[in-house]
Amino acid sequence: MSALTSILRSELDRFADRYELTAREYDVVFLLLSGRSTVAAIAQHLGLSQNTVHNHFKNVFRRTSTNSKAGLLALFLKDAFGRQASLQPFIKRPAVLLVEPDHKARAAIRDGLRSRNMRVEEESDPSHVPARIAELRTDVVIMDAALPGLSSDGLFGDIRQRFGNSPVVLLTTSDAASSPKRWIERGAGGLFVKPVAVERLMFAILEHFSETPYERSRLQRVETEVSARIDNRLQTELGNIGFGGAFIPLPDDQMPRDAFLVGQRVEVSFSLESADAIHALCEIMWRRHHSRPSMQAGIGVRFLDLDEGHQGQVEEFVRKRKLLGFAPMSPEPEASRHGRRAQA
Repeated sequence: MSALTSILRSELDRFADRYELTAREYDVVFLLLSGRSTVAAIAQHLGLSQNTVHNHFKNVFRRTSTNSKAGLLALFLKDAFGRQASLQPFIKRPAVLLVEPDHKARAAIRDGLRSRNMRVEEESDPSHVPARIAELRTDVVIMDAALPGLSSDGLFGDIRQRFGNSPVVLLTTSDAASSPKRWIERGAGGLFVKPVAVERLMFAILEHFSETPYERSRLQRVETEVSARIDNRLQTELGNIGFGGAFIPLPDDQMPRDAFLVGQRVEVSFSLESADAIHALCEIMWRRHHSRPSMQAGIGVRFLDLDEGHQGQVEEFVRKRKLLGFAPMSPEPEASRHGRRAQA
């Protein structure tokens, strides 16, 4: 599958979820987007009659409130470009400068971040770091908190004085007794005790690359089974949760077409571990109906009114699990894409 086709399918998956397209309707729209502009060509490719394809287009037009293939294409492009614009902080590959004296630790971090499509440069001489930051337009510096020759305390202060909060500085240390609070108060993005899992560094980098909690939730979330109630009447659970929202699976009989609509606001109550109950006003951002046979039905919501304390509880719950639901520029496995193509 070409990179262009992969991007197209990724965008169409979201479009299909938003407008509740069936698997066959998905196929029809995909062929239209791929350049087969006539009903005859689409029918021949799918082995369907032209009348059947006409009916699929009529259903798609009704679901999307469009009245022509041109209008449908315009709506898809508007949605896709709008989403890409909102994700602009993640489209760019983060540029990382790695200043780590331990060869083994440096290789593990370098290879791990590069495998996640980040640009990683290395520097062994601390005195060259400020110049390298300016040269490489570095987004994140990862450096040992006890660099030889030039103290990291002095180097950290030099970086902050010359560049402010960009780049973000993440520190590593072999001293488990080191206080991250002191460094964070001075502006560091975090302090990690070696050996540090690359996923934790990836998590920290993504946090600083996003501008809002909801953007972070689309890139960082963990699978979970947390009991929840919707509008204090419907008992359910959270299927996964991120910094700014959650997915709530719902059975078919609770997903009629006139319920849980995109843009609707609901109150979701849930508790994380032993914490007090959280009552969050949420906006439904998308809904997935049972018409997508290979995917779980439910709604995606974003939190609207979490206070600082509850936001902290959610973030701590996600961080503790040290998992990434998905990461920038990480392609979806072929198997999962093929699974979505099940015929209606």
